[in-house]
Amino acid sequence: MKIKDSKGQSTIEFIFSFSLALGFIFGFLKLSIVYTNGFLIHYATFQASRAYMVGESGSKNPDGSDPSAAADAKQVFDNFKLDVLMPDFPNVITFEEPSARSTMQSNLYIGARVEFNEFIAIPGSNAKIEIPMISESYLGMEPTRAECFQQICASLSDVGGAGCVRHATVFDNGC
Repeated sequence: MKIKDSKGQSTIEFIFSFSLALGFIFGFLKLSIVYTNGFLIHYATFQASRAYMVGESGSKNPDGSDPSAAADAKQVFDNFKLDVLMPDFPNVITFEEPSARSTMQSNLYIGARVEFNEFIAIPGSNAKIEIPMISESYLGMEPTRAECFQQICASLSDVGGAGCVRHATVFDNGC
């Protein structure tokens, strides 16, 4: 039996096109929230990396300032309150420390790294797509005062053999 009546055809087409348009709009909104969260986390990571780079406790040991600098940077990162804006955010930040490598020449950059996951829901089901994201901010390494002192003493002993016994003025790398 053939149906020759087309009543309701425009209603069905409207429902399909309207649901497709709503799907695009909500998908775009969720994607923009994911990008906004990523940019906010990256900015917080960058600010924490800056705080870590300039953290100096005045220790006479070259590695002595690293824990206090990491604590200051963690406090800067926590001030952004990312776990309030994103309830699933782990709020864990790790640092590339200068003492993690054997020589200063092999560790030219220090900074912060944050790993987190974002989720995008699949329409019409309870399934979610998990997107692993990483935010890194590595800046040029600044020597601590203790590292400067050791480098200058080593340079003086190489040039004149006196080391740090005598006072001398030299042109150095910014220490």
